[in-house]
Amino acid sequence: MTTEKVLSPVEDKKINGDIINSPIWKKAYKPEEVTDEVLRTYPAWFEYTIKFDGLKPIQMTKFKAI
Repeated sequence: MTTEKVLSPVEDKKINGDIINSPIWKKAYKPEEVTDEVLRTYPAWFEYTIKFDGLKPIQMTKFKAI
């Protein structure tokens, strides 16, 4: 089990209800993938801390707007 930070311009307040099908995955980035150009593309960003079992997301443990 690993814990990773995922950045997305999509806010999903009900992510733990159906984490696998959450809309955040359509525009999800690792922190190191986000360039200044990508940051300027969207007006708001959200950081999700998510537990994974291999490649499968299991649970969101933290959320914050950035």
